[in-house]
Amino acid sequence: MSVIKGLKNINALLDKPKYDENSPKVRWLKLADGQAAKIRFIEELDEDSANYNADRGLALVVKEHTNPKDYKRKAVDTMESEGRDWAEEMHRKDPKAGWRARLRFYCNVLVDDGIEAPYVAIWSMGVSKQSAFNTIREYALETGSISNVVWKVKRNGQGTETSYTTIPSAPDTEPFKWADIKPYPLELALKKIPYAEQEAFYLGFDGPTTSSATNVDW
Repeated sequence: MSVIKGLKNINALLDKPKYDENSPKVRWLKLADGQAAKIRFIEELDEDSANYNADRGLALVVKEHTNPKDYKRKAVDTMESEGRDWAEEMHRKDPKAGWRARLRFYCNVLVDDGIEAPYVAIWSMGVSKQSAFNTIREYALETGSISNVVWKVKRNGQGTETSYTTIPSAPDTEPFKWADIKPYPLELALKKIPYAEQEAFYLGFDGPTTSSATNVDW
């Protein structure tokens, strides 16, 4: 971290708003271990989908780094945007330390958990051959759409051992009514930290980890 000298500069640093104060307030899909819910994807995976709508947009896959000792401390990789990334530097220093960048999927879903009225939430999950994302991607490749069907989703495990089972139902026979469904802006929900502030963020020097943008189970 940079050396801060002078009371004016020290006060400016201490009075600087924390990340959680500036992050958008969104609702995340949170299921307990063993809990199941019905969901409908709001975005599509590709603009070529017959059910793509520009107002709902596309789901995202993002390259992120995570503090290996605090999985809530994750942020978008800045190698492409800034030409450098603190976590990537840590990975190159010690490839076994756990700082390697990983891909993560973000999408809006309409959730019916049988407990409260259906609501919109952001679903975030890691991308791997074993993840639910691979099932969703394969379904999109096979049928051309993911938003025209209700999916049953069940969570298994906790923390870094979390996995999801996804089962699609039969496609809609009538077009779904989207007029009252308002998705969260996915780009604004991502944790984007400038290089100069990344060390403080990843190591927790910025304050408590209460940001909605990092409030994800795994």
